[in-house]
Amino acid sequence: MLNFPKTTEFNKRIPKQKFYNKLKISSTLEQQFVKEIETIYWKNKLSADTLNVSAGNAVKEIEIIEINLKEKNISKNIIEIIDREIPYHIVFILRFKDLAQIYISFKEDSKNRESKFKVNSYFKTEWLNYEELSLEITGLTLDKIYENFIIQVAGNRLQVEDGTDIKEAVLKVKEKERLEFLTISLESKIKNEKQYNFQVKLAGELRKVKKQLRSK
Repeated sequence: MLNFPKTTEFNKRIPKQKFYNKLKISSTLEQQFVKEIETIYWKNKLSADTLNVSAGNAVKEIEIIEINLKEKNISKNIIEIIDREIPYHIVFILRFKDLAQIYISFKEDSKNRESKFKVNSYFKTEWLNYEELSLEITGLTLDKIYENFIIQVAGNRLQVEDGTDIKEAVLKVKEKERLEFLTISLESKIKNEKQYNFQVKLAGELRKVKKQLRSK
C-alpha cells in the first residue's frame, strides 16, 4: 500500500461512464471497460500544492489512479487511452482482490495534439500483495519525482546512471525489446521455412540481430 502524505489524498471514485464520455472511446473499448474493470478510484494528487516541492517543466501533477479489476488482467489499450488523453502524468495501481501491480509510462508532450501525450514505453512491477506495494517520493521537483517513480518501477530493466538522460535510457530499453521480438520472429520463420536458400538468408539476418542485441 502506498503511504503518501495525507495532503495528497483524494480518494474519489470515478464512474466508468465519465471515462467513456471524456475520452470518446469506441464501443469496443467501452465493452472492455465494462468487462474488465470493477471500479476506478482517484487515490492521490501529487502537485506543488499538495507536496512541498516545485512544479516541473514537464510534470505539473501526478495522479495516482487505482483500477480494481474483475480478473487478474487488463487490456493494454485501456491503460494507453487513459494515459494519452488525460493531460497529467499518471501512476496506475492495478488491483485484483489482494494482489496489485504498478504501471507507469515514460511520456512526452505530443507535438501534434494540444494537451495530449506521446507514450514511449511502459514499465510495471510484478503482482504483489496490495499491502506490499511501495513507491518513495524522492526529488525536489515533480519532474524528478516522476522520473524516480519510473526508475523504481522499472528496476533492473532501466539503467540510469548519474548524468544520464532518462529518455535515452528508456529508448535503449525500447530498442532492446524490439530486437528481442525480432529475434523470436526470425527464429520462428527459420523453423517454418522449407527452402534452404531462404533459411540461410534468414539465419544471416538472425546473426546480425543477435550481434546488435549483445551490444545493448
